[in-house]
Amino acid sequence: MGESHDELRGEGGGDPTERLPPLSQVDRSLMAILDQLRDQSGAQRASLFLRDPDTAEAVTRVAHLQEVQEIRIRPGEGIAGAVLARDEVLTWPGNAPEPDRGAVEATGYRPKTVLAIPLHLEDQAVGVLELLDADSEAISDPRSMARRRALRLAGRLEHILANSSLAAQLRPRGERLVRLQYAYEGLIGASPEMRRAFALAARVATTDVSILVTGETGTGKELFARALHANSKRAHGRLVKVDCGAIPENLIENELFGHERGAFTGAEGAAAGRFEEAHEGTLFLDEVGELTLSAQTRLLRVLNDRVIQRLGGGKERPVDFRLISATHRDLGEQVREGGFRMDLMHRIKVVRIRLPSLRERGTEDILRLVEHFAQVHGSRHARPVKAIPAETQGMLSRYAWPGNVRELSHAIESAVVLSPDGVLTPDLFDLDGFIDPIASATASSEHPFADEPSMEEVERRYLAYLVERHEGRRQEIAQIAGIGRSTLWRRLKEMGIES
Repeated sequence: MGESHDELRGEGGGDPTERLPPLSQVDRSLMAILDQLRDQSGAQRASLFLRDPDTAEAVTRVAHLQEVQEIRIRPGEGIAGAVLARDEVLTWPGNAPEPDRGAVEATGYRPKTVLAIPLHLEDQAVGVLELLDADSEAISDPRSMARRRALRLAGRLEHILANSSLAAQLRPRGERLVRLQYAYEGLIGASPEMRRAFALAARVATTDVSILVTGETGTGKELFARALHANSKRAHGRLVKVDCGAIPENLIENELFGHERGAFTGAEGAAAGRFEEAHEGTLFLDEVGELTLSAQTRLLRVLNDRVIQRLGGGKERPVDFRLISATHRDLGEQVREGGFRMDLMHRIKVVRIRLPSLRERGTEDILRLVEHFAQVHGSRHARPVKAIPAETQGMLSRYAWPGNVRELSHAIESAVVLSPDGVLTPDLFDLDGFIDPIASATASSEHPFADEPSMEEVERRYLAYLVERHEGRRQEIAQIAGIGRSTLWRRLKEMGIES
């Protein structure tokens, strides 16, 4: 890693429980150190570049720039890019490449010498301190007092970054984007529940088995279906979506099966239905629980026989598609109430993939998605997000998100377009007061285990939660808890938990 300035830091690590300072105060502190560096080293200019974790570009955070608002340097290019790539102190002339041509053209300032020092967070290079046209001994002599002074002040910059809300944005995102090989969007998440869903999807994506994706509204069921199709052997074919809940009851069969000319008033010509359109591809039935019993009967026949007949008669037409269905409803309960056919339920859920609600996924996944949507919407609206303060992150982590990922995306988009300076402060969010009491308690001194329960009591609370959450479905509960069904039955009986 070359020269190190760990031993030269002027300040120790701060208490992580302290309230993080506002971003404006952080920038003032960083700029004050740049001013001090410029004055002590004789440099004409000083700049602090931070690595954009999404694009890997080096971007000025604070700098002595009069000509432009910011400079962005592509990965591996220029001196700043080389420092981030090689993680060592570089000088020019010397062991560094020439200054970035784009930066020189943008500012009109071409330095004669440059000293560039990497800045670290958790042993990863996340930033670069550049001194332009400093005293010659700082450039030429690594043991000089001028170089040691620059390294010491670079350590102070690291300390400020590590104890600010910028730290969450700078940490390397090695596992923050967990995706199937999906060509259009990433499926983001690393919580145990999402990892289980990803692992199951990876095992079945290349088969033709029928899949039922379940989960609350807004959890990403359609995105998951698209990823499954893109990873299937039918990816060359179409993914045809049918929103069963949005099509009027009297039109759903025409939507699925199509019609022949004269099948009904106004049918002046024949039209193919969605079954035919999905031939050699994937048919995605969204909100399949909304199908009428009549449509369910005809769907079951198609799945068994793999032929369809358009409304109005006509010949039988063979169809070959892979079926993916999705619902936010409990199909088992619908079967018990007579609203859904049991044989169809078993036919469409050969494999079931359950997507957890956002509140189940936990703080880390919420913040991963916050970062993702901030980048996506910032780029879409040409309003780049500069920072997400710690107060905002805490508020978003404690919110219950009844609308799940879809609601989070809309909330971030609204904050991005309303922010006057690219900082997503708490006042930009209108969250309707749905604060998760468990998350709030965990974030405060009233921890859910503040009464210091025994391990048996912890297990009792956990199993009682699962029974309520999954409405007593023992097979699901046993799978989530990682125990056998007989063991679950025995523990529930011992603890007096009704299921």
